[in-house]
Amino acid sequence: MPHFKFYYFDVRGRGEVIRLLFHLADEKFEDERFGMEQWASYKPEMPLGQVPVLEVDGVKISQTTAIARYLGHQFHRAGTNAVECARLDMIAEVIQEFMSSEGMGKFSRVLLGMIQANKEQFFKEKVLPDIEKYAPLIEKFLLENGNNGLLLGDRETWVDVFAAESFSKVIDYGSPDALDAYPHILALINRIFNHPNIKKYVAGRKSTPA
Repeated sequence: MPHFKFYYFDVRGRGEVIRLLFHLADEKFEDERFGMEQWASYKPEMPLGQVPVLEVDGVKISQTTAIARYLGHQFHRAGTNAVECARLDMIAEVIQEFMSSEGMGKFSRVLLGMIQANKEQFFKEKVLPDIEKYAPLIEKFLLENGNNGLLLGDRETWVDVFAAESFSKVIDYGSPDALDAYPHILALINRIFNHPNIKKYVAGRKSTPA
């Protein structure tokens, strides 16, 4: 197994899905966390001048979905053929659009105080419309796969973890009833976060503002 070192801020943000994939696979990795005040010293070393970044035997890979997809294949949490992999990529693109949308894409910055706005008002006016746009698509994909709380087949994939972490944030940081209209997404979140490996990690995870 390669040597893995993961670089990201000491928050969940866009990097937590990567940490969850390592814990799901029960694989060791260096979790290099840092604060905004330290970022300037790390930035020049990053391929795109941004994080998250995963270093694999000295080679740095940037972009959340590129890293998550790589780990999905590395840990056998991807599709079993090209069509299944393409379908998972399609769903991942929808999730990435959601996480980069006008409201959800800025929500973490609001939570961290980087954008000055009332958190509750921003969530109601900006994030909820994004949920209403993207959650029905994920709900549809889950429904098409049956009633097992997964997006493809009967084993958790990297995209299941990506979806569960992304949508769980609207409950954890926004409103506890934000996903009540989407029972299949709630079932997905429940299944992923009750996996023994992930449940153990989350139980000891410190609370972060975003």
